[in-house]
Parts: sequence; C-alpha cells; structure tokens
Amino acid sequence: MAKKRGIVSPLGNTAGSEEAIADSNKNQLESLAKRLRIEAEKSETPLDEVLSKHLGVVSVGQSKVWTLKSGQEATFTPVTLSYEQLKSNTVVTFEINGREQSLLTEESLQDLSTLDNQQFYPAIGRRLSDNKIDVLDGSRRRAYVLEKNGAIETFSMLVTDDEISLSDAKALATSLQSVKEHSLREIGLRLERDKEAYLAEHGKKLNQAELAERHGLSQSKVSKALQAATIDSDLISVFPDISLLNHSDYKALLATQALLGDQLSDFTEELKSKVNELKVSGGFIKEDLKDKLSKLIADESKSFKPATDKPVVTTLFKFDNKDQFARKKVKGRNFSYEFGRVPKDIQDKLDEAISNILNESLQ
Repeated sequence: MAKKRGIVSPLGNTAGSEEAIADSNKNQLESLAKRLRIEAEKSETPLDEVLSKHLGVVSVGQSKVWTLKSGQEATFTPVTLSYEQLKSNTVVTFEINGREQSLLTEESLQDLSTLDNQQFYPAIGRRLSDNKIDVLDGSRRRAYVLEKNGAIETFSMLVTDDEISLSDAKALATSLQSVKEHSLREIGLRLERDKEAYLAEHGKKLNQAELAERHGLSQSKVSKALQAATIDSDLISVFPDISLLNHSDYKALLATQALLGDQLSDFTEELKSKVNELKVSGGFIKEDLKDKLSKLIADESKSFKPATDKPVVTTLFKFDNKDQFARKKVKGRNFSYEFGRVPKDIQDKLDEAISNILNESLQ
C-alpha cells in the first residue's frame, strides 16, 4: 500500500514562501469568518452562541480603552466567565480592591439578588502573570455568584491584559467603586496595610494627616477607620453585615474589648449560641438585628466585668506546658509580672532587659 503523501506547498522553499503561506492562511481565516457570520444569519442563530458552543469562545463585545491615573492607556475586553472559571481563575487583592472578602456574608449580599436574573454591570479586572484575573471592582458581585454554587452560570467582566502598575490599579479600583461604600473597618484595614507597606519601603511611619492625603479622606474619617480596624475579628464576626456598623457602634465594641481583656475569646465563643438563637427567632430587618446584637453584647459583657478589687491579668505568652506561665497583673496603679517554671537563662535575660529599660528611661 502506498504511503500517504504529506501536504506539499506549491511554493516549495522559494524565497518569501513563509510570508506567502502566512498571508494565504490569513486570507482563509477572513473568508471563514465572513462565511460563519453569513451562515449564522441564515440560520437565525446568534453569533456569540455559535462561537460559545463550537469554539468555546465566550468573549464577545466591544473593547474599551481607558486612560489610567498615570496617563497610561489600557484596553479592557468583555469576557464572560463560567461559574467554574470564576471560582478557580479569579482572585481579589485586598490592598487594591479594599473589600474584605471574609466579611461578605449571605446577609450582607442580599441587595444583589437581581443577579439571579441578570447582571447589569460587568465587574472590572486585570489579568495577572499566572493568567488569573484580579478583580478590581465587583468583588461583592463575584462573592454573590460564588455563594450560589453554580445556580448562576455566568459572570461578565471587562478585563485588561495590559500590565498596569499597583498605583494605577488602586486608583482605578477606587474610582470604579460602585453601589456600596466600603465599611469603616475595611477602610481602616486598608490604611493599616498602607502604613505597614510604607514603613517597610521608606523606613518611617505615616501619620494620620499623611494617610488622609494619600487616600483622599478627612483626618476624622482616618481616625475613626483606624479605630474600627483594631476591633477583634471574632467580635466583628458576630454581625452578619458590618456595613451597618457606624462609629458609635465601633466605639462601644472597642470599650467592650478593653473591658474584657483576656476574657474576650471566651466571651465571643459563648456569645455565638445566643447570637444564633437571636437570628433563628427571625422577623428582624437588618438594622434591627444589628441593634439587638449590639445590646446583647453590651448586656452580656457586664457579667465579664472584672471586680475593682481584683487584679486584671494579661497573658504574655502561651506555653504548651500548662504548668508554665508568663503574665502581667494590674491592680489600680500597681502592676507586676509573674513567670512560672521559666528556665534560668530566660530569667537572667528578663532581669537584664528590665534593668536596661529602667536605666535608660529614668536616669
């Protein structure tokens, strides 16, 4: 049996043959594209449906060119992701997006229920070096779709493949922020991250005035946001929607946190069952539930309030051995440090450190 002959180009190896072949292939593609459009029209089948079904192409639409803060231009192309692609191929960078994903609960996303039927606005993202998409705007919409576990099959985005700087990405995310303003806590956490990054890069700390200027905020808001960021995450998690918390709420939580000290963890753990009971009882709008939870925390914390004649004890280090301890006791104007079963070499180091600090500070 004769062997099948390979396809031989009529141009052979003559000079310019590779360019000619490339031009020929390009012309064939253009011809196929025109034919595909014509056949789709004849069969009254949407072109995007044909592309999606037969070629797996789910990106159809007009690209947009945006000018970024630095003056650089970036092209954003419409992309439609499946649920699985959204789950595995997208990420949210808090330092850029500013939305704390761990705080996005089912209750806090209820206002996005229109996504069950239609997505009116695409999310915005940039493609990273590992080919994943970093969501600059639309992380709440992303979270809502993921929460539905595939019931919503697709997610629309505008994505740029252009490399854009971190500062441009941050500025774009801020300018695109849609619908729901970031909570005081989210703003505070973002400010804390900025402070840490600036200190690591420049070796000095940013004050509140400088933070306010860098982020386009008032100094008052910076101060309130930083306070909100200091609340223990376990205490914050009691509230299903932290966007409802205002500055007064955070001040009350801060006071509770200071009052409970080392007992805060035990307090929040015990509080969870009572919080669940309150939620199960139902019938509350979100604002009312927030108020009832705040009252519950205030009432329950009273039983944890240390007596004035007893010292306040703070654990300095947790040992694996239950017989070992390192703690500080405060009673009125007096305080003391207590250590149990600590090795002699560590005792010597502690003595030396305390002596040095007293000599440097008081002499």
